[in-house]
Amino acid sequence: MLPLPATTCANFLRTLPFCPFHARSMPKFLFALVVSFLALATPAWAQLYQVTSGVASHDKRDRDALLLQVDGSVETTREFWQDYMKDTYGIRFKSGALATLGIKGKKDELAAQDVSNVGISSRPVVLYANLNAINDSTTEIAFFGGFGDKTYFEPTRTVPEFKGLRKIMDKFAVAARANAYQVQVKEAERDVTAADKEQDKLTRSIQAAQTNTAANLKRIDELTNKNRSNALQMHQDSLQLTNNAQLRELTRARLQRRRDRLATVDKK
Repeated sequence: MLPLPATTCANFLRTLPFCPFHARSMPKFLFALVVSFLALATPAWAQLYQVTSGVASHDKRDRDALLLQVDGSVETTREFWQDYMKDTYGIRFKSGALATLGIKGKKDELAAQDVSNVGISSRPVVLYANLNAINDSTTEIAFFGGFGDKTYFEPTRTVPEFKGLRKIMDKFAVAARANAYQVQVKEAERDVTAADKEQDKLTRSIQAAQTNTAANLKRIDELTNKNRSNALQMHQDSLQLTNNAQLRELTRARLQRRRDRLATVDKK
């Protein structure tokens, strides 16, 4: 797929006055850099869910195939491919040799034997689907087939059969795009639910902290008032203690005088 012309990208940017990359709001060299980046990056975006012709490696040779890149890992793509083909055409794809090698995370080879009545040929055919991870979130499907292990479909020699493959692949591309969007919506819904739960958790935590802080402040006020009362009581008691000491001196002096007077009377 050819890159979009730079002029097309530039015109697109100029239609976005709110965009931070608007031509009037950036230096010319930076604007040109952004345009160049978009022109080069556009094919990668556009290639998803677009059926193209290519080749697939099978039985140590390149076979004519239809290629399709979709969102998802090899595992999720394989599961949807198998379910779709089974539900839509009654085709049962099974994993090949790669399933026993423990490398299904990056690649997988699927095959369906003796397939008929699916709009490809009046004869039973063998269909293949090679899955290859482009990255962690994108998988390429190579779809091809033949009348056995030696006769494979080619776009020039077996035109009707190859067109039948393309019809199946085109329909799958539409279903795969819808499925990917559904998965993305569900993921976004889970993220929103998780964010809502986290918000509720944080809100409850804040409310609990506020309640605890109010209780602590109330307790602090109570303790402060109690300390003030204790300080006043200590001040009053200190004054009374001073008076008590003076009173003790007076009462002791009075007691001593009376004892002395009593002792004088007894002697007489």
